[in-house]
Amino acid sequence: MQLKETKAAAKELLSELPIKKPRKLKRSDISLLILSFISALFLWVYIASTIIPDVKYEFKVPLKADLTGTKAESYRLNLLPESEQKIAEMTVVCTITGTRAAIGGLKEKDVEAYIDFDSDVTNTIGVQMLPVKVRTTNGAQFDSATPSVSYVSVNMDRYETKQVPVKDVIHPNLKIDSETIIRDDEIVVSPTYAEILGPSTQLANIDHIRVNINAEEELTQTKTYTDWTDFSLIDQNGNELDDSAFQNLTNSRFTVQIPVCYSRTLPIGINITGKPDGFAEETILKRIRLIGSSNKEYVLPGYGDDTMPITLETTDLTNKEQLDNRTSYNLEGIPLSDLVPGKSIDVAIPIAAGFEYPDKITSVKVKLDDTDLTTKTFWIKNSEIELQNKDDRYNYELKSPEGNTQVMLCGTEEELSRIDAEDLKAYVNLISTTITKEGEYTPVITVTLPKTAEGVWFAKSPQSKQLPTLSMNITVAN
Repeated sequence: MQLKETKAAAKELLSELPIKKPRKLKRSDISLLILSFISALFLWVYIASTIIPDVKYEFKVPLKADLTGTKAESYRLNLLPESEQKIAEMTVVCTITGTRAAIGGLKEKDVEAYIDFDSDVTNTIGVQMLPVKVRTTNGAQFDSATPSVSYVSVNMDRYETKQVPVKDVIHPNLKIDSETIIRDDEIVVSPTYAEILGPSTQLANIDHIRVNINAEEELTQTKTYTDWTDFSLIDQNGNELDDSAFQNLTNSRFTVQIPVCYSRTLPIGINITGKPDGFAEETILKRIRLIGSSNKEYVLPGYGDDTMPITLETTDLTNKEQLDNRTSYNLEGIPLSDLVPGKSIDVAIPIAAGFEYPDKITSVKVKLDDTDLTTKTFWIKNSEIELQNKDDRYNYELKSPEGNTQVMLCGTEEELSRIDAEDLKAYVNLISTTITKEGEYTPVITVTLPKTAEGVWFAKSPQSKQLPTLSMNITVAN
């Protein structure tokens, strides 16, 4: 009840106060309000830009180094790798001062610090001190910008090209067996040089290129590697150079042929021809001695360990198979009659097609161990020499029907002492006599030894160095 009375009294009191009722705003009033707001805004901008002090911002940015279009580029200068690396690791704190209106909206991505390759750069190779400047990323300069690094040392050189020869090939991981050889002195590389682009001072240090065949495999025959790009630059002392400063190395590709040959060392053996019927070949083989260039004497394979070696090489796999099947490499055939006590003969080593002989041995001296050997001369009556395989178209007349023919035999004294002239049977095989016209012919006499003389053979006459012959006149039969 009391609250209602209080509200009524307050309402009565307010009604007696002189308060004017609000009037409705006109269009002119609204325009005046807008004009007042705009004026106040311009006044605030003016004060902020002219009266309020400059603001200062700091930005931490990477240092840029771009020579494109600069004076340094016109001098054909380039940064060396060590300078590029140093610059790539540098950051610069850029302090920029200006009005809030000019720089207030800057962000770190809008600012860059760069090396000035125009103002102080000179046309010289080596280290230069160049200024660091600050700009916007679109190239605009600041009125007031200070980098934390004022100058930076850069090392520059002039890039040129050089023709560098290939002089070496290495293959540390190629494997071969004990009878295979890689012929390093015959390795073929194509091309024989490479064009290298790089700093002139470092180009001068390059002597040659070494190609590195780092393939891991076992070679059994010649192998060619194509489009090979692994190589090193070598100085004149054989040291490998750092190639990081050179720009076009990956463009150099080589074809490398690694020549492989198969090599085998065999003992030298011999072939004996003209052996008498029933002759025990071991009798002569165990006595034969081969004499090398140092006058050392060797035995034949199978008659001791001290045999005379010969090395054969081939790049042909078919020839390799032939060598695999050999236990010795034999000299050209030696007539048994050429072997006499106290004499040595030169025997040629056969040169087989497709093989090489690195030892350069072309012949070997052959002699006998004649410790208990001797010779004995026998005489056979010409009239008792049988003429075998006569041709009925010819007449055969001995020139000395009453004469004798000398025959020399080799052997031990014991064996020769058991042989008499009557034990020797002689004949001439006329089939081996080539008759072209009438005249005198001297076919070789063949002598048959007794079966008990297994270690005796015929020898050529020391004077004529020929086997005994029978002289006869051959005419055409009527």
